[in-house]
Amino acid sequence: MKRCSFLAIPLFLVATASADEAVPELAALQKMAQAFRSTARDFAWREIPWHDDPSSALKEARDEKRPLLVWLAGGRDRDGTPLERC
Repeated sequence: MKRCSFLAIPLFLVATASADEAVPELAALQKMAQAFRSTARDFAWREIPWHDDPSSALKEARDEKRPLLVWLAGGRDRDGTPLERC
């Protein structure tokens, strides 16, 4: 009996404490969700002119007199996949 009341009392207190809290209104929920929404700045990488052909990328870099950033995935003894094989 002592063990049962030892567990029941804290559970009762937690349940009554959470029942007193007010449910947030829609405006408050939308304000909290705003922090997690994507903005235009999150998609700035889409404005970069990506190339899958190295020769066209090199030609464009030379024409614009800009450096060429080469991004490769995979590595030695791999088939070019960025993740490990299963």
